[in-house]
Amino acid sequence: MAVYTNKPVRVSRSIVEGLGIAGHFRLVHGGNSFERKKPDPMGVESILREFGAAPTQAMFVGDSEVDVQTARNAGTWVCGVTYGFGSHRLAEYPPDLLVDNLTEILPYLSVSPTSRSR
Repeated sequence: MAVYTNKPVRVSRSIVEGLGIAGHFRLVHGGNSFERKKPDPMGVESILREFGAAPTQAMFVGDSEVDVQTARNAGTWVCGVTYGFGSHRLAEYPPDLLVDNLTEILPYLSVSPTSRSR
């Protein structure tokens, strides 16, 4: 897993470490990690290359329309969460999957990418 946010990378890493979840993420990238910010797909494409994964093998999880647009621009599947700063706008930018709790995505992670429906 990776974290990709438009917040500065240093702040993002501090947040992930402060929450005690840094060990769950192989990468933490922020808005200043790449030449262009979300919704440009550059950051997602770079992360996918680093993981050796195709867009169809990835799920982007986020709470805003920018996250949905980023995933769409990168060709990945997108899961929206009903909580967070931008979650109130997800009705206007519907993700492939919308969850109230991240544990709800577990069944979808074991599904082969080609059997997922959009």
